Amino acid sequence: MKAYEELVGEEGRRVYYRADRYKVRDLFRRTLPDIEIDHTSLTLHDVSMSGLAVFASPRMNWSGEQGEVVPVQLRLGGSVLHEGRGRICRVEPTPFGTKVAIQLTSGYLNIPELVARHEAVCLKRELEDGLAVASERVPSAYRELVADVLYLLRRYRSALEKFDGGSNPHTPADDARLADVLTLCEERILPECRALWYQANALVEPVMEDPEARKATKQFTELALTPEFLEGPIWQRSYEKPLGYPGDFEVMNYVYAWRRQGASAFGKLLHRIGLDGMECIANRMVMMQQTIAEVVARKGGPVQITNLACGPAQEIVNYLRLGMLPQAVHITLIDQDHQALTQAYERTYPETLRLKEQATVNCLHVSFRQLLKGERLLDNIPAQDLIYTVGLVDYLDARKARPLIDGLYRQLAPGGFLVIGNVKKSPVSLLWPAEFLCDWSLVYRSESDMLALAKDLPSANVTIKADATDRIQLLYLQKPEINA
Repeated sequence: MKAYEELVGEEGRRVYYRADRYKVRDLFRRTLPDIEIDHTSLTLHDVSMSGLAVFASPRMNWSGEQGEVVPVQLRLGGSVLHEGRGRICRVEPTPFGTKVAIQLTSGYLNIPELVARHEAVCLKRELEDGLAVASERVPSAYRELVADVLYLLRRYRSALEKFDGGSNPHTPADDARLADVLTLCEERILPECRALWYQANALVEPVMEDPEARKATKQFTELALTPEFLEGPIWQRSYEKPLGYPGDFEVMNYVYAWRRQGASAFGKLLHRIGLDGMECIANRMVMMQQTIAEVVARKGGPVQITNLACGPAQEIVNYLRLGMLPQAVHITLIDQDHQALTQAYERTYPETLRLKEQATVNCLHVSFRQLLKGERLLDNIPAQDLIYTVGLVDYLDARKARPLIDGLYRQLAPGGFLVIGNVKKSPVSLLWPAEFLCDWSLVYRSESDMLALAKDLPSANVTIKADATDRIQLLYLQKPEINA
């Protein structure tokens, strides 16, 4: 037991008490409630007794301003869970759109009562609606496809359970035997999964243009199909987003490790299916490693490289491990995730010691808002020979992406390269598994969309390269040499 004088409070700004905030996915596990702010439908992120936070998607031009008092309505279908007014306290850009924090100015949220009412309304809706909503808003062809995917997965689950449960006491557990069985399953299921995935892409493409149909189709998918995938670690992390944002550095690590993971044989198979879909991430990393090597090889002196939104920076780690470098390399890694930077630093620092004066790595931990001001982040470092950001623009509409690209381009040294990565709009894109299975929203771009991002840089030498899967593309912008 502690004495009273040993009990400590908080320090700095944390001495000002703030009501506990709850993630909406933790509170409302059946169906997320709808939120309208100033009569505009947004996405609820978290709630507290005295306020809430919402997201306006990247497709929406949010016009609310800090200090403005706006109507707030929380509902589920036709049932109003809360109605009042609130003051906009903060407006902040994030990878998922604009995050808006609101302090309630009339009434408050009784969290236990709110959850209880929500559960009651959900149960009533489920009993009343039956198949009505799915039949009306989810295309029948899509529902049939979901049934096909479900049957495929359960057929393999049933077959693999024999190797997990020891159903035959005369068959000893054997890791090598299980590996052979998984290899056989992978060879057969991966082509089937790809075919269904590409069919699903074609079916959901028109749904993306209809907000109500998109919402209903996503809800249908997450209820009927997503749970079947969550035994695979890469699917579970992509869907649950434990760090609060999609595609975190641990998801990238799953791809880079490229090994069987999972608590069961079926979980390992599901994980392998996920890796197959995200092969483009590994390809992107290899493409950037090759680009780094080419830029260093062509430079006649020390090379300056910056990776914006670096994640685990695997391409940097791999490059530094190759051996002695042809030129000295000075690397700046920038990210909003402290854990990602920690991992990147812990993996690169030993290599810089081995290489002595040949390599340095500097890490900057900044907010997403600061990431969007990439030009200012680089004000205090020399002009760069290579700047790249291969996972950030996936979350930005053109209105936010173009100023970022323009600012980064200005920080290049003559002859330097700016590389922008983006998921590609194509029949084999990540659209269905990301958006509908994992609730992972990205901005897909065609080649012409990518070129449009660089339209304000007429002097740049522009090249676009797609990865081997045709799911990711890299936009290369080279600044002219001084004597060009």
